[in-house]
Amino acid sequence: NNNNNNNNNNNNHAARYVSTNLLPPLEMSKEKETTWDRITGPKLFKTVTNWQGIHSVPLVPLRIMTGLLMIHHGSEGGIGPANFNTPQFDGFIEYIITPYFGFLPGPPEVWSAIHDYIEFYGGICFALGFLTRPAALSLLSTMVGAVYFHLSAVGAQGFPLGHVESYSYDFEEPMLYALIFLMFWFNGAGPLSVDSVIYGAISEEEPEEQDE
Repeated sequence: NNNNNNNNNNNNHAARYVSTNLLPPLEMSKEKETTWDRITGPKLFKTVTNWQGIHSVPLVPLRIMTGLLMIHHGSEGGIGPANFNTPQFDGFIEYIITPYFGFLPGPPEVWSAIHDYIEFYGGICFALGFLTRPAALSLLSTMVGAVYFHLSAVGAQGFPLGHVESYSYDFEEPMLYALIFLMFWFNGAGPLSVDSVIYGAISEEEPEEQDE
């Protein structure tokens, strides 16, 4: 009997060793997640906490197009910024700078030129992703000024539920621009930018792990 018990114990130990160390663990088959699952499943409510990899791709067209639009805004009266003695440049001084920003020190022509330079050259830097944070902060300042101008000129236009008869919602566009610049000021340029190339060349930090 003792011999039989010892043999049984040895057999049990051998079977346990084989199942634990030699045989691969059984894995439950998991169906591949489809696009429809992502749209209707739990990930519909998931927030991305690390904007890297595929999650950072939408930042590229957002940054480039916003920068190009700023270049357009900063080239009033011709190609390039601060086109002195043109109707557009003088009109900006007469209808915007003088009546709404007359409290600023110095000639209004200087402030109009500064506005154009920030939007034109800041837009170029922003689109390229070069010195993105300083460019974003400078452009944010012009958009804050634009929001102030529109709110002073026409008010909130019944925001958020009122309807504007002329279909011109004046302060909302610079408000959206300001929020975009604020986001890039906090987060940086993102991928496909000059800043990311420079940072990769000079930084000594280890690359961060990416979320799914």
